[in-house]
Amino acid sequence: MSIIDEDAVKGGFIPKSQRCSVFNSLGRYVCWSILGIVSLPLASVRARAQQTGVIVQMAANEKAARAQERHFSYLSEERSTRTGGHLWKEKVVETEDGALRRLLTVDGKPLTAAQSQAEEHRIEGIVAHPEVFRRLNAGRHDDEVKATQLLELLPKAFLISPAGEQNGCVRFSFRPNPAFQPSTYEERIIHVLEGTVSIREPDDRLCELEASIMQPVEFGFGLLGKVNSGGHFELERAKVDPNDWKSVHISVHVDGRILLMKSITRDQETTRTEVHIVPQHLSLTEAANMSRPGLQSAQSMIQGLIRER
Repeated sequence: MSIIDEDAVKGGFIPKSQRCSVFNSLGRYVCWSILGIVSLPLASVRARAQQTGVIVQMAANEKAARAQERHFSYLSEERSTRTGGHLWKEKVVETEDGALRRLLTVDGKPLTAAQSQAEEHRIEGIVAHPEVFRRLNAGRHDDEVKATQLLELLPKAFLISPAGEQNGCVRFSFRPNPAFQPSTYEERIIHVLEGTVSIREPDDRLCELEASIMQPVEFGFGLLGKVNSGGHFELERAKVDPNDWKSVHISVHVDGRILLMKSITRDQETTRTEVHIVPQHLSLTEAANMSRPGLQSAQSMIQGLIRER
């Protein structure tokens, strides 16, 4: 049965008895229409808030993990400017003084007897002069620190969108937020990045961070320095025991210069395997012994040191 009398409508008149019903129906229609329109942006706001919350929690967890300063041992395969473009396989043992590295192979070939002896002498020099070792390590780039800074800036400096899942991790894409105003040189460089971030739930830990420099950044009209576009950064982390995560792949390709002459170009591909946590107060002597192949397995030595402490 029709709410409105058709003859009355044709005559341009709605009976008084039917006006309330008509207005109520129209009111309900308008009300539901408005609610439908409003609910879309509200749902979008809630989704964005949830995404931001996940990323903020993950960044906080990564920062807290770094503050604990846990140390690890691992095998590292690296091709970089440091290795002269060769593929170096090294045994690495982290200490409070820095990461002690022992070269094992070059381009897949074991060291010769003379090379092994030279490497042993180099490590003996590190143990004998720890202050020099500490000074050298203090000036080295820490890619994981830079990554943590980027993660903390993600919610406010970038526009974030869901990008599905990858290897069991929730994935988000990010691009610069035009409303964000960088206040430091580092923030200016970070703000031209575009990429993806993957998070493992419910741990809320970083699985992978991938970013590209989408446009060049100049300082002092290029006189103080410049970072060229096209650079790329990738950091992949993995759970190595019930409580600890470690970066297992690092890829850095950046081209630029500062103060006209000094190059900041970096090309690095690093993969880490056989990652184990080590006691947090290892001496350089203990780290050197742990890095030495053929005496006993590193894991057995680690367990022995843990029992002693």
